[in-house]
This record gives sequence, structure tokens and C-alpha cells, in this order.
Amino acid sequence: KIGNFAFQNCISFTNIGIPNNVTEIGESAFQGCSSLKNISFFNNLKIIGDSAFLECKSLTNVTIPKSITKINNNVFSGCSELKNVRISNSVRQICNNAFENC
Repeated sequence: KIGNFAFQNCISFTNIGIPNNVTEIGESAFQGCSSLKNISFFNNLKIIGDSAFLECKSLTNVTIPKSITKINNNVFSGCSELKNVRISNSVRQICNNAFENC
């Protein structure tokens, strides 16, 4: 697990690869990482917590892995440069403000 607020406001991150053994990204874990452009997820990921990537303003592309069934509140809210989102058909629920102001 990557804990709540673990990397909040780390403005120097540009690319993140979530390791295969991570099954959960905590609430606001990468919130405010304003230089983050790319995220790579593996299919073992089960949960992306509320606001995990909130205000990651440089993020441009996201592919939600098949292992995710729910996109939580505010996960990508404020990602104003987000242009491409791939959501697998395994996603059954997209919660409040998940992509607000994208």
C-alpha cells in the first residue's frame, strides 16, 4: 500500500510507476504533484483512494487497469491537462467529482 498523503505536493515528480506488488493507493497519496505527467499502473492495483491524484495539473494520460472496479471521489479532479483517459469495462462506478475540472 502507498499510504495516505505519502507523496503529497512532491512537485519534482514527472513519472511514476506503481510497482506490481502495490494493491492500494491511499487517499491524497500524490495530491498536488503538479509536474507529474505519466503514471503506470499494474493490474494488481485494487483501490485508488479519494483525491489520490487531485491537482496533478501536468498529467496528460491515464489508463485505469482492469483490476479497478470503482473510481473514487476526486481521484483526478483538477488535472487540467488530462487529455486521454482509458477506462476498462471492469469499472462499475465512477464517484463524485472523479474528473472534475479536467
